[in-house]
Amino acid sequence: MKTQPSLRKVLYASYQTGESLPGYVRYALEGLCQTGFSVVYLTNERDLDASSHAFLDSHHIELFFTVNRGYDFGMWSRYIAYTAKFRREEWERLVLVNDSVIYFQNRFVNIFNAAEDSPADVVSLTSNNEQSPHLQSYFLYMKSGAIQAFCERLLNEPEGKNFYDTVTRFEVGTSVALREKGLVLDSLVHTENPVLFSYPELIEKKFGFVKRKFLQKRWTRGEAYFFWDHHAGKALLLDYTRWIREKGSPDRDFNLEWLNDPKRTFSRRIAETFRFAYYKFRWWLSHAKAKRGK
Repeated sequence: MKTQPSLRKVLYASYQTGESLPGYVRYALEGLCQTGFSVVYLTNERDLDASSHAFLDSHHIELFFTVNRGYDFGMWSRYIAYTAKFRREEWERLVLVNDSVIYFQNRFVNIFNAAEDSPADVVSLTSNNEQSPHLQSYFLYMKSGAIQAFCERLLNEPEGKNFYDTVTRFEVGTSVALREKGLVLDSLVHTENPVLFSYPELIEKKFGFVKRKFLQKRWTRGEAYFFWDHHAGKALLLDYTRWIREKGSPDRDFNLEWLNDPKRTFSRRIAETFRFAYYKFRWWLSHAKAKRGK
């Protein structure tokens, strides 16, 4: 007997400012629908245009508007709280996805199958060892044994005060808490270097996804220092759109224009070049002073 799609949920969290769904969001949602899971689009409260509503309706995607608070974990928490407890207890699979990663290859069916074949209770695409070993939360595939433990933690934990508090208590803290309950966590992709520095390699190996922040160059000075401190300047400054086009084998029906942030005008790109040059100078200066002080 086939499992009902409503018992297998995908919650796709997405903060956007425009009235129309970006192409890369539609592409991911369409691919997620092909898995046979019930897909929910969670997004901040705003007007959506007729085209976006038509797309969601035609793909039978549930639309859930919520306040812009608590980042992706806040959106997921409010949807889980909105769903009656007895319905949550029926869920057999729960998959959390967000739009911080762009998928330029539609490999969701294969990814879901690989996660299902894994002996782990919770599966992500990648993992990270900063602070404590943890799964990265842009993609979390949870099996029945982990769902209730995850939901209880999410509903009982105060919302994150800021980005780093959210990462520490929810992304890192949730992995720690689930392991303490005896659950097994694993990722499908393992990299020799920390995954944040490995996106050029992941793209070249045709894994089909990229962190959106690399395309938008939204790194702070402290984050840029972190890359240079670990000799990972290539990963920081690489032209990812060109790298994906030349090395990543994007799907033919994925429009590479979707990788371009319309806010990154020519003048803004010039400003970015000077900003990162200034960051690099300050980084070099701080290291030179540290060496002289030894």
